[in-house]
Amino acid sequence: MSISLSPIRLFRIASTALLVSGTVYAHAQGRLVDKRDQADGWYLPVLGEVTVEGQRSNDFEVTVFRDNEELGKIKADKKGRFKLELDIDRGYTLMVTKPGYQRKIIYLDTSLPQELVTYPEYMCFVNLIPENATNIDPFYTDFPSAIVRYDADQGGFYHSENYLTHIQTKLTGYAKAGQ
Repeated sequence: MSISLSPIRLFRIASTALLVSGTVYAHAQGRLVDKRDQADGWYLPVLGEVTVEGQRSNDFEVTVFRDNEELGKIKADKKGRFKLELDIDRGYTLMVTKPGYQRKIIYLDTSLPQELVTYPEYMCFVNLIPENATNIDPFYTDFPSAIVRYDADQGGFYHSENYLTHIQTKLTGYAKAGQ
């Protein structure tokens, strides 16, 4: 005995099956694991934007280091942004460079509490300063501009406000090295 289905009936059956399987897959995507040790490949998404004098810049380069070993360089996209996926529980240094501008260094500690399986991406904003700026104390340009870590109180990755304030004060010439 042979069953014949019209093309419309076949389309409806296929569409329903696809919808059901897609819904099950989407729900499964939300919670594949309960602990990080149940899966490999955990990473922190980093979305960055670089500006010069408040305007987006698209001709910069980001050099990525892990534990002081250079991993590679990436260029800006057309909109002056960059995107990274950094392994968790590691230390990274990002060095943003652009000809004619002081480099900026950002240290990222991607360590997370062991029980944490969901966390937001880190939004990184960098403003470059011209090389010939006269109020810069050059001693401090070798230090990271920001130190970023997971903050349980805020529920995400954030820079140390105290460190940022201190280093920005030093970089803008309000204090000289050794004072």
